[in-house]
This record gives sequence, structure tokens and C-alpha cells, in this order.
Amino acid sequence: MSTFDEESYDGRRYHTDDLTVAIHQPNYLPWLGYFHKIHRSDVFVFLDTVEYTSNSWINRNKIKTPDGWTWLTVPVRGSSGPIADAEIADDGWRNSHEKSLQQNYGKAAYFDDVIDLFEQTYAQSWESLCELNIHLVRSLADRLGLECRFVRSSDLDVDATRSERIVGLCDELGADRYFSGTGARSYNDRTQFEAADIALEYQSIDHPQYEQRFGDFVPNLSIVDALMNLGADGTYDLLHSITDHE
Repeated sequence: MSTFDEESYDGRRYHTDDLTVAIHQPNYLPWLGYFHKIHRSDVFVFLDTVEYTSNSWINRNKIKTPDGWTWLTVPVRGSSGPIADAEIADDGWRNSHEKSLQQNYGKAAYFDDVIDLFEQTYAQSWESLCELNIHLVRSLADRLGLECRFVRSSDLDVDATRSERIVGLCDELGADRYFSGTGARSYNDRTQFEAADIALEYQSIDHPQYEQRFGDFVPNLSIVDALMNLGADGTYDLLHSITDHE
């Protein structure tokens, strides 16, 4: 089933001037920078057609504890195939992750305001890692008030690899600008974007600091940490304050 707004999409182009597209694998409870890309984009593509990588940001992320950071990991059956086909191995993780949030953020300033989102998610049984991750990202983006349309690459007719795939997805959506992560510099071919008349812009940010529990500030945690400490409005303000310095 398509995840994008079919009323606003005519099979080729969203009806928006100067349209910015960002593309990323559907990660589990991603960090602030992931949501900054969503915040800066008109359309965000979940790249679910690329190969799943075990023990990566796709199936795990970090939260803060009194003893430093720790992983929240979703167990996955097998280690190969596209992300869209990755299957969750068992249900035991759901209770474990909910307890970890309660134990480590139960006394955080905004715990009571945001825990319902996670309780509702962990109350369900999930077979698909991709469906779980997309559900969480979209629910979190909605809670943050981020105005962006979401698309899955598996719903678009683009058969290519690396830079050609990215350009193809952007072209299919009628993008005027592609907002890319810095890690893609090694394979993005600027000439292909220029040929397609798509501006290429890289995300380059300094991680903002905010008040955390348990001592010194730890960067690059799941956005869960910011939500628990700042709330949805405070986390939105934090995202809005991020300035690209490239």
C-alpha cells in the first residue's frame, strides 16, 4: 500500500513550487539529524529497496542511562535482502524497550506527554521492521508538527543504483532540490543532478546541545532523548534552530 498522499501526487509531480526531496533508509527511532532532514523537505522518501544491514541504525538506536548510552535493538531474522523484506525475529523486544524508556526517562520532564506514542506502538505485534520504523518516524514527525509528505521508494518505478537511483527518485517526484546527507558525497554524481536540473544541497550541522538527565551532554542519541527532556514543542524549536553551516 502506498504511503504517500495520492490526492497530491499525480504519478509524476507534487503540486508544490521549488520542491525539496530528502531520501533515507527507514531507521529505528532515528536521531535529531534525521528529523532535521524531514523538517527541511517537502517530500521524504523512505529508501526501503536497498540492502538491509544488520546491527545498523536500521534496527537499533541509542538512549541515555545513568551509566552512559545504551542500545535499543530490534531483533531481525536473517541478514540479507532489501529493507522492505526484513522480518522481526520475535516479540520479546517490545516489552524490553518500553521498560527501558520507563526506567531511564520516567522522571524526565516530558515523559508523561510523549510515552503514549511508544506504549501504543509496543502494544502491537510487528512482523516487518520496515513497517515498524516507518510507523514510528511518521508518528514522531506528526507529534513534532513537521509538515512533509512521505513516500516509499518501493512505491516508485525507479530501477537504478547509487547516484542514478537518487536522481531517478528525485526526478520521478519532480524535485527541484535534493537535500542529501554528508555521507553520500562519496557516490553522489553532481553532473547527473545538473543534467536533471536538480540542485544538490548537503546537510552539514553541528549537533545542538540541550538539558539532559544523568550528567554531561551526550550527542547523537535517538530523538526519544530530546522528546523526553524537551517535549514536542521544545524539540521542534531545537530542530528549527539548527543552521546548516556548509
